[in-house]
Amino acid sequence: MAMALRTEIDLPTLRVTLDPATAEAVLATVRGRGRPKEVVRCTLRELGLPTSVFARVTEARLTVPSALLAELTPAVADLGASPVRPHNALWLEIPSPRGLLPVVPWERLLAPLGRPLYRLPFHPVRPQRPEGRLTVGLLVADDADAAGTAVALADQYAANVPGLTLHVFTGARSWSETAARLGDAGHVLVHRPPAADAPPTDHATELVPHPWLRWVLDTVDGARLDVVHVVAPGLLADGRGALALPDPVHRRRGEPPVVESVELVEVLTQVGAVALTLAPPPSSHDASGLRELADDVARLRPGLTAVHDLADDPAATQLGAALRTVLAPRDEAVVLPAVSAWLNPLFLDTVTDADVEVDGTAWTSDMQLLDDGGSALLPHATRAAARDLPDAWVASAARSIEQLQMAWLPAAADRAADPAAVSALDKVARLLDRYVPDDPAPRHRPDPGGTP
Repeated sequence: MAMALRTEIDLPTLRVTLDPATAEAVLATVRGRGRPKEVVRCTLRELGLPTSVFARVTEARLTVPSALLAELTPAVADLGASPVRPHNALWLEIPSPRGLLPVVPWERLLAPLGRPLYRLPFHPVRPQRPEGRLTVGLLVADDADAAGTAVALADQYAANVPGLTLHVFTGARSWSETAARLGDAGHVLVHRPPAADAPPTDHATELVPHPWLRWVLDTVDGARLDVVHVVAPGLLADGRGALALPDPVHRRRGEPPVVESVELVEVLTQVGAVALTLAPPPSSHDASGLRELADDVARLRPGLTAVHDLADDPAATQLGAALRTVLAPRDEAVVLPAVSAWLNPLFLDTVTDADVEVDGTAWTSDMQLLDDGGSALLPHATRAAARDLPDAWVASAARSIEQLQMAWLPAAADRAADPAAVSALDKVARLLDRYVPDDPAPRHRPDPGGTP
């Protein structure tokens, strides 16, 4: 529940809701525990949206009326600064009823407000932010310049992430060029796609049926990925988003198989990932399906979820700025029109008593959260191992406990928890802690599988 974060941290927030009676989007400003103040409303058609979630969405038609911006500008200024860094941030809350409002590129359309815009997640559980080493899995589907896209993204990760290990997965058509341009040494490993006649793998389960995702799981072989970054077209049908991710060796003809949120969440959990980034290739000018898919993933698991529009940021400089904002928070951040990010504000900063005055503690025991938003169910040793152990099993188990905490425990301080749920999660967390190693040993690097 986004409202819990907004109220407990006293966030300056833009609240966008759907009035089903009039088919209007209602934009209101609110800070912390205050009452939302309606600023302006407009019809869905004025935003370029259809009135039915089953209708087609055309990205190029999505817009906001100039009068809406004129009304919002002074109202947003009156909200004041954020108590957590970056202090110029504006937080976006899209509660139910929602319709297709999450697919709107609010970050780009409201960029004239002059404040970086971040989307509030659906639960205050916050996985620990990676520090020091960061391992990234970059998946780039074949298109006209997949190798160029992979190089641009790899350059931004290398420039902004200290202690980076980057695993690159491209389709068979672009693998050779990608490997030649990126090399295969140091912090970058460009993995060779499996052979067309390769037998099914151990990960060929109902939960992970897609061959590309099974390839990733087989390749990392139990090692942790902190970030999974996928570049592939998105789809939006009947109000649901999906990835149109082709088979990496193009064994199938026709439309590529799709990846929906449940399969993505399973992969993210298995590798212990804290963050997911989705991006349409630069040749695509439609990220609406990916924004809907990212919104669904954010509803299912804690962590950072983002959509990066490469058509508006082909050199990925805004991605680099986003990485700096998360990994090295500063008092101010730049506006990122090409990036939609669902994240807990405490990823970027922590709340101190001097920052905000609230009645009582920031988080109640029923929510089982620490003051920094981390799960109180996970002992310190488990949290440290989930962050530092190269193997994925502790991070994967921690992500599973956090997801169950989202589903079973209250997302607001004024709701009571089910004691049985708390007891069950506590027992699982304690069992996990018994097997956490005191001194994590380094793993071997996965074999990239050949040279160009």
